[in-house]
Amino acid sequence: MNPNGVNLKDVWTDIPPVRHRKFKSGDRKANALSTKLLDRVVEMSTVAGDVVIDPFGGSGTTFAVCESRSRRWLGIELDFADVIRDRLERDDIQSHRNGDFIED
Repeated sequence: MNPNGVNLKDVWTDIPPVRHRKFKSGDRKANALSTKLLDRVVEMSTVAGDVVIDPFGGSGTTFAVCESRSRRWLGIELDFADVIRDRLERDDIQSHRNGDFIED
């Protein structure tokens, strides 16, 4: 066992499965992904200052994670642009503490 924690594998069992919108609450207009999932992907594939492009903005989780991780972002969304704007303005994204790290 790694003294810093569990080694990251290609199957992430520590993140709940993404459910289709039809299985989620009807109160949400857009299908929000886990901030833990998006945070891990953004941290693994970019560095601060990089630009992340998300052509399917959905509920804006990618954009919120990019804001919290000092990444610039460019997003496209046809149906939920108002939901994304409201969500980013309210700043109600429930972020988590990311304990992932890269071994030297």
